[in-house]
Amino acid sequence: MREQQHADIAVNGHAVQFYERESYLLDSVTRYIGSALSASNAGILIATAPHREGVAQRLTARGLDVVGAGAQGLYVALDARDTLNRFMVDGWPDPARFDDTVGTLVAKTRERAPRVHAFGEMVALLWAEGNSEAAIRLEELWNELGTRQQFSLLCAYPIEAFRDTSHVKPFNDMSATHTHVIPTESYMELQGDAQLRIIAQLQQQAAALEAETIQRRHAEAELRKKMEQLADADRRKDEFLAMLGHELRNPLAPVTTALQLMRLHSDEPLRVSRARETIERQVEHMTRLIDDLLDVSRITRGKIELRQEAVVVSTLVARAVEAARPVIDERGHRLTLDLPDEPVTLSADPARLEQVLANLLNNAAKYTDVGGRIWLRASVDAGQLVLSVKDNGAGLTSTMRDHVFDLFVQGPEVRAYARGGLGIGLTLVRRLVEMHGGTVEVRSDGPGLGCEFIARLPIRPVSPVVVHHDPMGAGLAALPKRRILVVDDNVDAADALAELLRDYGHDVHAAHDGPSAIEQAELHRPDIVLLDIGMPGFDGYEVARRMRGELGLKATLVALTGYGEARHRRLSRDAGFDQHVTKPVDIRKLEKLLTVAN
Repeated sequence: MREQQHADIAVNGHAVQFYERESYLLDSVTRYIGSALSASNAGILIATAPHREGVAQRLTARGLDVVGAGAQGLYVALDARDTLNRFMVDGWPDPARFDDTVGTLVAKTRERAPRVHAFGEMVALLWAEGNSEAAIRLEELWNELGTRQQFSLLCAYPIEAFRDTSHVKPFNDMSATHTHVIPTESYMELQGDAQLRIIAQLQQQAAALEAETIQRRHAEAELRKKMEQLADADRRKDEFLAMLGHELRNPLAPVTTALQLMRLHSDEPLRVSRARETIERQVEHMTRLIDDLLDVSRITRGKIELRQEAVVVSTLVARAVEAARPVIDERGHRLTLDLPDEPVTLSADPARLEQVLANLLNNAAKYTDVGGRIWLRASVDAGQLVLSVKDNGAGLTSTMRDHVFDLFVQGPEVRAYARGGLGIGLTLVRRLVEMHGGTVEVRSDGPGLGCEFIARLPIRPVSPVVVHHDPMGAGLAALPKRRILVVDDNVDAADALAELLRDYGHDVHAAHDGPSAIEQAELHRPDIVLLDIGMPGFDGYEVARRMRGELGLKATLVALTGYGEARHRRLSRDAGFDQHVTKPVDIRKLEKLLTVAN
């Protein structure tokens, strides 16, 4: 088999030999050069010093007169590195210098013999240096030389030079420059059935490797996609934090100004009243921002439950319009309502649906130029309530349409408006509508052409509607008088709440740390304790445990805190609290707390 391979090379041109062991390479080159010398032809050996010496020894052992053949010019042995340096220019083989060096050598040798067998190791040196492109180019120069002069050529590479997956293409490109490809000895030494079995195994391994490569490519593509998504999420997070700072500072400016006006004009009731109204509006705005943040966190983690009851659509629309009216009026928009003639009632959480509709109205009002148009339509279609909020405002690009409901998403066209928002309102809309078993979509013909948000909700059987009337503060003033202890390390918060409760006739004391709270509770035995959680020293949980354990206090303990997660509520319950209420607390919340007190 091996002798036939080298006979074929002699007739057919340019071959490449892959090898695993140096000894196998030396034996192959010896057979190749020896077959030429034995037939009174010529051999050219361009190799490293160890390989030249090894081939010479093996030729001599075969009875060939290497010295005599060299003297006759039939055996030429040159150093591969020295020969390579003669025609390489800046790491690239120069065609003219190659012809002067190698072409001239082949031509002179052919003058002494009809056939020439040449072995070149220069390409292997280039490949070992990592210059695969130069190696392939040198193979091509050998081929071009073969079109002008007749000789056969054998090149050789160690198979370990192609272990990396990145070598696949250059390996194929290099193999394509040869008329013969000779595998390594592991394959060539096999015969008959054993060789066929190895071929089958190699085919299976190649198929498995190809499948694994495809899987890796898919995994890499997916990883790149995830990285891009993470980078986009990180960018949106940074934009959100910047916008959050902006949105929280905005209300603080008018609050600060209003406080200064109240101080300067304390003897002018009308101006003080206007300043107070400003503060109330801005506090309500900040509270709404924080509530939205908490809502979106709870909803995305499935920590919120709907409180289903009968909801009249006309009432829902009226409350949502009332909530969004300040922004609509401030920007001078014209709002048009189109509601069914007959009353429509469905089973839903009224507060959450009001939040959905108010968010859509606010969104339309914010991103429509001053003096714009907004249409709110409600209709019944195929057993569904269809709510549509349409405007003639900024519109959306196709890209923004695809992502407008994503968390913290805001397009460049949105940021051009003063009321940038936090990019969470529409996320809340989608999640709340889906929790009701509905769907929501957005339509826009493009930038400057307005938007239409359409929510579809299933109409389910409902219970009778119960209407509640509760004038602000009336219930609080009518309640029996209580002994109340307010505990908060924020002195202003504690004292202000205590003063408000005193205004309604209650006996109120305030404490600003845990030890003081224990002392006050033991001294005054309050009916109700409004207790902050996050305090230095020992926190509200510890205060509650001591009031229950050490003092045996039977009062209603209310955790009044900024921590509103389920974990904090569970900790409150375990510490002995009766109620867990998130700040801020308005009059209606106070009334409810005092109503349930023991």
